[in-house]
Amino acid sequence: MKDDLWVEKYRPQKISEVIGNEEAKGSFVEWLKSKRRRKKAILLYGPPGVGKTALVNAASKEFGFRIIEMNASDTRTEKAINKIAGPATSFVALDTFSAESKGNLLFLDEVDGVFGNEDRGGIGAIIKIIEKSQVPVIMAANNLELQKLRPLKKVCELIRFQQVRIPLIIVMLRRICAKEHVDAELEALERIAENSRGDVRSAINDLQSLAENRRILRLQDTLMLTFRNKDIGMHETLKGVFSAKSFAEAISLLNRSSADYDELLLSIGDNLPLRYSDPVELGSAYDLISRADVFRGRIATENWHLLRYFYNFLAEAVTVAPQSYRPFELIMPPIKIITLFWTKSRRITMENVCAKIGTRCHVSRSKAKQHIVPYVKAILQKHKSSPIGSWLKLEPEEVDYLIRVNKF
Repeated sequence: MKDDLWVEKYRPQKISEVIGNEEAKGSFVEWLKSKRRRKKAILLYGPPGVGKTALVNAASKEFGFRIIEMNASDTRTEKAINKIAGPATSFVALDTFSAESKGNLLFLDEVDGVFGNEDRGGIGAIIKIIEKSQVPVIMAANNLELQKLRPLKKVCELIRFQQVRIPLIIVMLRRICAKEHVDAELEALERIAENSRGDVRSAINDLQSLAENRRILRLQDTLMLTFRNKDIGMHETLKGVFSAKSFAEAISLLNRSSADYDELLLSIGDNLPLRYSDPVELGSAYDLISRADVFRGRIATENWHLLRYFYNFLAEAVTVAPQSYRPFELIMPPIKIITLFWTKSRRITMENVCAKIGTRCHVSRSKAKQHIVPYVKAILQKHKSSPIGSWLKLEPEEVDYLIRVNKF
């Protein structure tokens, strides 16, 4: 028992043994069985540990394909990819004429790893292989939103995989425990499953690490598990919520997000026109964003009990029409933040001018900006060398700025 990895020992041998993602499994099997495929290649994408590779291996066995597997993140260059993938897709195996075999199937795993200076030509080589291939070409990726994958997405059929639901993982863990003669409390398996955050591979590895030296597994035995830090940042949050298939899925992602509330609100608003092409859907989404903005204002820095309403409206905005989702390039960071970055020097200059006026006129900076700056600007526009500039102790560049500025 100690010598075998359970994740390998219990790797699915049949398509039916791959848990979760029933819709994705059905689409993949339909593509693999079809003799007239709309596209010669298919790209499976989603978080790690949800069954993408397991499904490809199980399907190849079930349908009689010889799988030629290549990790694209290790074999990155055009020359290296062609050396392995070229022959696999160019020749028909002799045993394809037997009833037991349907020939080769090329599987390129981790294609999102084909990046960096050493990877020039890698994606282009894969596309050429797809165009010339005489056998099915299957790829897998965790992150589909990388810009350099855009040409690849155009020549592939895309199938999205979700995190596996916790109850399904618990059932699978109980089955493994029965086979390994481990008496496990349900609460212990629940904690292992919840800790995995939908990653089946992680759940099995955790179960083995806890149970392989004991025959009884109790809840207290799982206390050594550290909760997996899968709180997601801004990019992963936006990618997840915009492609969410339901309100519940979007809410789950938002609750795990570590993104700043205000930046998240701005970023979702910026990307809505890319997400919805239908003006009615876009209008509905912006209406919901405006309601979320109202609750963000009410929350301020103390009314955090209202946060759920803020998230609810954001989740509704990104799931106005889940069925219309198509991958798109995200706008990041928010346009407003980009604008503030580029106008920072001008804002600092204005703040310095207002501070000097406030000091000399004994008023606050805001009153100086609102009531005095317009008159100083008018005077300097008529007489740039007016003594008012020196009286206020303004630098030459500050005088020039006041003369040119249109908005205060």
